[in-house]
Amino acid sequence: MSRFDVAIAGCGPAGLTFALRAAREGARVAVIGRPAAGARIEGASARVAALLQDLGLDMALLGPRLARAADWPGLTSTGNGEHLIDRQGLDAALLDLARASGVTFEAAQVRRLVPSRGVVELDGGGECAAALLVEARGRRAPVGPARLRGPATVALAGFVGRGGGPAGSFVAARAQGWLWRARRVAGDDWVQIAVDAADLRARGAGALWRALAGDLAMPATLRRTGCELRLSRPELEPGSLVLGDAAVAMDPLSGHGLFWALGSALAGVPMARAMIDGHGDLARRFHRERVVETFYRQARIGRDFHALAAPGPDAPAFWRGRAAWPDAEPAKPDGALAGGGSALGASGRWMRRVIVQNGDLAERTVLATTEAPGGVAFVAGLELEGIAARLSGRVLPGLPEFAARVAPAASPRQVQAAHDWLARQGFAANPFPGTISDAIQEVTS
Repeated sequence: MSRFDVAIAGCGPAGLTFALRAAREGARVAVIGRPAAGARIEGASARVAALLQDLGLDMALLGPRLARAADWPGLTSTGNGEHLIDRQGLDAALLDLARASGVTFEAAQVRRLVPSRGVVELDGGGECAAALLVEARGRRAPVGPARLRGPATVALAGFVGRGGGPAGSFVAARAQGWLWRARRVAGDDWVQIAVDAADLRARGAGALWRALAGDLAMPATLRRTGCELRLSRPELEPGSLVLGDAAVAMDPLSGHGLFWALGSALAGVPMARAMIDGHGDLARRFHRERVVETFYRQARIGRDFHALAAPGPDAPAFWRGRAAWPDAEPAKPDGALAGGGSALGASGRWMRRVIVQNGDLAERTVLATTEAPGGVAFVAGLELEGIAARLSGRVLPGLPEFAARVAPAASPRQVQAAHDWLARQGFAANPFPGTISDAIQEVTS
């Protein structure tokens, strides 16, 4: 194969979305991999549907948004819903879009990526050379030395025939694990159970299927995959990116898998641009901050859902262990973000982070809050660092003075939105920091 700007190992949603966006920006892109065998169903949120529509996907592939019900301790019936997507169809459609945008596809097994040489080595010989290599093989990708993972969990899944009742999805906690059933408008139901890996080895798939799925017949073709949350690659090598599950493999209980795959691919475009432009340090910081934060946020949210099904010391072992991992830190760290000092505001702290600004990576001062622990750099298009500089040492003034002093060129709607947001963060009663650097030093010292 000839030399490319970008060579991507893996042809799932993360790799293909990145390929599509990079090619549309003019890069010469190659994708190497073999599509995953076997049909399967995944749930997709409204956010995923919006991202796929923005990519140009035929929205008929998603089907209608269907109701999602839950049988879970501590959760009441909700109006939630999701699209039930044929993953083989989704991957094929994304590949068609990528090819139409000029992406070269090679149906081959990847042996390994060698960033030091700028090549993807293929099984059986052959190489693909590129200025930038992208690892997007999901859970099949090699892991780095700083790997972290939750309690070992295995998903057993397959088609079980058409059941009665309306189309939709259903998630339920059982003693030995949890179950997800997806019934599309047409076709067989898809059922997935998640069980402890050691329990599976000890008891066998048949016994656990009967325990969780009741009288639902075991699928003729049973799909087995590891499904615990994993932080596989928190660090990037020079000349390479890691996307989707290859960086952080999602627990399917979160329902976050497809959104993370697409989101990490889109975030990868400014990272790639930074690397090619000689700013690899920004890309590596952005990756590390993003994936580590995502891993712990998802781990703590998952822990809290597991804890609902493990209300006491007599709860089954599956739930007890997962209700205590990874730590006791809150999923939304109110106390950790409340600085206590008036220079920090009432509910946040200032810090330096790498963000995406106008499509490129840049280091900016952000305000981390309970709702946005990764930090907020702009509110209604106004830069927080600039607001803090103009209001140094003062509490938030009323709307007319705020508009005149801080944002005389902004629209009334921008001014109102920014003022309301800052008031909610506590700056109506607490002064802004004297200088941003002093505030950051106060937090980190």
